[in-house]
Amino acid sequence: MRLVSLMFALATLAGCATAPPLPKIESLRGDRIGVLVEVSGNPTHTHVGTTVFNNFVKKYPYQWNLGAEVRRIIERSVNEAGFTVVDLRQEGFDYQKVAGLIQTTGGKWQVAAGKEEVVRQLREQHKLKALIVVKDAPVMASLECSGGPCTARYVDHSGLYTRSVFGYTSYRAVAAFPWNVYVLDSVADISLAEPLRPMLGEPSYFLRSFKSPANFENLTEAEFQPVREGILSFTQEASKAVVKVLNVK
Repeated sequence: MRLVSLMFALATLAGCATAPPLPKIESLRGDRIGVLVEVSGNPTHTHVGTTVFNNFVKKYPYQWNLGAEVRRIIERSVNEAGFTVVDLRQEGFDYQKVAGLIQTTGGKWQVAAGKEEVVRQLREQHKLKALIVVKDAPVMASLECSGGPCTARYVDHSGLYTRSVFGYTSYRAVAAFPWNVYVLDSVADISLAEPLRPMLGEPSYFLRSFKSPANFENLTEAEFQPVREGILSFTQEASKAVVKVLNVK
């Protein structure tokens, strides 16, 4: 878990806010969308207390099969929108090949240096319209602003994020797998621009009716179930938002 100051958080958000406008995106039914998901399966409980002495991170052995479920949800949304799903891993692409595929340079969307051949293959050999890439990585669980400098709270792994202040505890399900959505004809990473950026930039799901566990530092698998459901609900909402922006005609 990392704590970052308001200056760092705002700099990060400003970088996203200044992303170039998206090109006009129009897709046809049957267009091919590549999907690559690298998400681990075990949950983690990340807790931030009133002082650093109360903080902890605990990994649990429960087999969530999260990667397969996330991939299934994304592929279903892509199919239901009228696209054709292409499993990038089966086509010989791993995360390293497609990471950072499209970036911004001089206020314009451009293919990243050294990735030109990969983009050519994806366009010409595999006939892809776009790629959806989801990979385990730290994400922001919350941004706390209460009368002083703000603090962004990051978590490294998917699962439960809890925050306790003076006896009150809030519960969030956090999907710690950032998204990139690369469009290949008029190149852009639509995950970094409106309207997707606000949703994908803080992938936490507030668990309003979460029942306090019997043992806060040793949750049962049943107690973790609403967290799993929250992560999958976020994934469902995000995948539907992505295919909406891809704009099938």
